[in-house]
Amino acid sequence: MNIEGVERGLIIDICVDSWDNAFTLNIQLPCEVKRMSIPDYYSILEIEANASDKEIKQAFWRLAKKFHPDKNPGNERSAEQKFKQIISAYEILINKETRCIYDERANLANIYSSYKENLLRKAKKDVVYLCRLVLLELLNHNPQSALEIYESLALKIPGFSLDPYMSDADTRDCEFLLAEAYHRMGKLSQAAWLYERILEKERKKIYFRSFAQEIKLLLKDIYVHYIRMSECSEEIFTNMEKILAMGLSKNELAWIYKKTAEAYYRVNDMDNALESLRQAFQIYPKLSGAKRISKKLWDGKGNG
Repeated sequence: MNIEGVERGLIIDICVDSWDNAFTLNIQLPCEVKRMSIPDYYSILEIEANASDKEIKQAFWRLAKKFHPDKNPGNERSAEQKFKQIISAYEILINKETRCIYDERANLANIYSSYKENLLRKAKKDVVYLCRLVLLELLNHNPQSALEIYESLALKIPGFSLDPYMSDADTRDCEFLLAEAYHRMGKLSQAAWLYERILEKERKKIYFRSFAQEIKLLLKDIYVHYIRMSECSEEIFTNMEKILAMGLSKNELAWIYKKTAEAYYRVNDMDNALESLRQAFQIYPKLSGAKRISKKLWDGKGNG
């Protein structure tokens, strides 16, 4: 596919000429990269990054005297703020351990910012780099930005998936982080779709290994939520079928059958509610927390 981009303020248009049609992606990207919020302690103390302990101490005492609130009558508030920055910078840089940690973090921040700037430039001309930008934003805890780009791509490119644009490993990691972001935002249908996609890929080719079980549990929680919120028996049945296909432990399955019984009771489907509760006790006779629903169902049966 041939792609060319034109920057328009905060919006870039990516004109995609695919095999069977042509269309334009209107993607909102920042015109510049905001640096990660790590203060530049070397600049605060007006020293070089390779400054010795002696130079750090000299800079501290010189600036502390200059910006001490008592030395700045009429400008105490501004001086106090600067004075606190100087103290913070000194405390971090004069200690070898904290200075080493700070230098590593600052270096990573610079690498991230440079890499993102490079991706932003290339993303104006190639969908591949937009997909990489989605992963970068997710890895750096910017889910809203990542989802906006991902959803713009999904909206404009028919049958869009990350697979043609990224390696298998990057695609799977990106899909999991997207699912996790949707899950945290309460967008459960999007999260479930991605979790299902991830597990389908895992059945064909192992990647996540033991972590796939954690993904199953995340997906199970969504299905259970759907069961609890269902408004008809068909919805409950559909989600229970999906749970049964996941191969959960007996204890988990018994607990879910109990929740299913409560859901069927709520929609006034007593037969399925009784059957679900029977299944729960058949799997795990010592199931706890089922007294209330058992009483409701037996009372309802007696009244019926």
